[in-house]
Amino acid sequence: MLVALTGASGLIGSYTAAALAGAGHRVRALVRPTSRRDHIEQFVSQWQLGEQDDPQTQAALVAGAEVVIHNAADWNALGQSPANHFRRNVMGSLGLLEAARLAGAEQFIFVSSVAVYHQILPDRPLDENHPTWPSGVYGAYKASIEPFLKAYHVEYGLNTSAWRPAAVYGIDPNLKRSQWYDLIKTAREGGRVDTDKGGKITHVQDVADALCLAVGDQAVAGQLYNLVDRYIYWQQAAEFAKEITGSSATIENRLGTGPKNNFDTQKAIEFFNRHHNSIALRRGLDGVREYVGELLAKI
Repeated sequence: MLVALTGASGLIGSYTAAALAGAGHRVRALVRPTSRRDHIEQFVSQWQLGEQDDPQTQAALVAGAEVVIHNAADWNALGQSPANHFRRNVMGSLGLLEAARLAGAEQFIFVSSVAVYHQILPDRPLDENHPTWPSGVYGAYKASIEPFLKAYHVEYGLNTSAWRPAAVYGIDPNLKRSQWYDLIKTAREGGRVDTDKGGKITHVQDVADALCLAVGDQAVAGQLYNLVDRYIYWQQAAEFAKEITGSSATIENRLGTGPKNNFDTQKAIEFFNRHHNSIALRRGLDGVREYVGELLAKI
């Protein structure tokens, strides 16, 4: 299939382009003229240059594409005024969805986020049926697109789905943006690490595999999926770096009692099982340790 992919040069996008090409799909990648492209060039069949919210660029991107995977977000707009963020990300995404429909695309896959959740109700599982009450404009952007996906499926028959990863870790094309880069580097150099931060995580390969496996899958139409592996305290990544390198780093113990809430990911697990993927969302701390080793080899 010809798959139109936005955000192709970033972390999730680059892994997704590789997964799609590996599965035999052709990839038309949307990138800015100034974006780095060498790291995904081998996976891309066609380039589309431009901005994600530009109607002409959108039309050219989706023309003849059977599937559209919308992964891009304008992070500069996120840091500017809410109005600019709304125009670039919210209206841009809705414009792309409509452009895909008008072009006759069969499927529209949207990369959402667990940021759509914030206030958690204690009387029900934290699954895809839980209400979405985001606490920031990024989560609000993602949450605002999801109802339109369902509506486009019901009203127009478009195979739409949204995939909600937690904090994504993996080797970033921009190495210093890789998750826990500074902590891991400090631990390797024998420095002092003192952080009580923690959060839910998802390996980037699991996100890419989900998006790739969803291509052409009619069972995902109109569905939402939580993509969460586990909770981790950031200090644990530093501890792995110290262990692997044998450094003399000092790592303060800031481990807490763990998360207040855990995501129900059974729906996503069943999706992966159906596609014979027994690793995704089940990497655990072993997966984090493997990633730390990979990052250390590149620092």
